[in-house]
Amino acid sequence: MQESAWGWLIITYLFLAGAGSGAFLAAVACDLLAPDWSKALARAGSLVSGPLVAIGTICLVLDLEAGLWEPWRQIYMVDNLRSMIAWGVIILSIFIPIALLYAAALNEISFIGKFANKYVRILEIGGSVFAVATATYTGVLIAVVNGVPFWNTPMMPVLFLASAISTGLAAAMILAAIIDAKTINTLSNFALGHVIFLSVEALFLMLLVFMSLTRSTEAAISATMLISGILSPYFWGLVVILGIVIPFILSIIEYLEYGQMPKALVVGADLLVLIGGMSLRALIIFSGTPPQII
Repeated sequence: MQESAWGWLIITYLFLAGAGSGAFLAAVACDLLAPDWSKALARAGSLVSGPLVAIGTICLVLDLEAGLWEPWRQIYMVDNLRSMIAWGVIILSIFIPIALLYAAALNEISFIGKFANKYVRILEIGGSVFAVATATYTGVLIAVVNGVPFWNTPMMPVLFLASAISTGLAAAMILAAIIDAKTINTLSNFALGHVIFLSVEALFLMLLVFMSLTRSTEAAISATMLISGILSPYFWGLVVILGIVIPFILSIIEYLEYGQMPKALVVGADLLVLIGGMSLRALIIFSGTPPQII
C-alpha cells in the first residue's frame, strides 16, 4: 500500500470539525425542540462544538507547514474564491466564533453570554447553516481531489455529514452525562438520533464501497483494500462492528428501555460512535489510491 500524502493531522481535522459541527446541530435541535428536559444536552453540545472545530482547524494549519512557520501566508488562502480551500477557510472563520458565542449564550458565561443570550435564535439559525457547511466541507475537501477516484464522488460529503451528526451527538451526550449525571435517563430520547444517522451512514458507506468496485480500476482497488485487503480488519472491526453495528443495537435498546440501560453502556455506545467516526476518516484517507501507481 502506497503511503498517503494526507496524514493524521488532516484525519484529526476531518474528525474534529465534523464532530464539532454535529454537536452544534444537536445542541440547537435540543434547545428548539425540547428545551425543558434536554437543557443539559443542549448546553453540552454548545460547549464542545467550538473548541472541537477550533482544535481541528489548528491541526489543519499545522499540516500546512509553510503556513505554520510563515503565518502571514495564510491570507493567500482566501485570495482565490474558485478554490475549495478558500471557502473552507471562510466557513471555519465564521463558524468558530458563532459556536463559541452560542456556548457563552446557552451557558450564560460572563457578560458576553448574557448579552448574546438576547440573540440566541439568530445564533442558532446562522450557526446551523455554517455547521452544515463545516460538516459537509470535510467531505467536499477530499471529494474534489480528482487524482484519487475513490474519494472523487458526491457521496463523500453526504457520508461525512451523516457521520458528523452522529459523532457530534455522541460527544454532546458524553459531556451531558458528565455535567449532570441525572440527565442520563433523558438521553434515551436521543438514542433514536443515533439509530437514524448511523443507518444513513451505513447506507452511504455501503453505496460508496460497492459502487467503487465498478466505477474505475483505482476506485475498485481502494474499495477492495477496505473490504478484503490489508485494511479490512480495521474496516470491519473498528468502523462496521464497533462504530456502527454495536452502537446501533445499543441505541435501539436504550431507546426502548427509556433510561433503564446501565450508564456504562449508554456512554460506551457513544464512545464507540466516536471511535468509529475517527476510524472511518482514517481508513478512507489511507485507502485512497492515485491512478499513477497502477
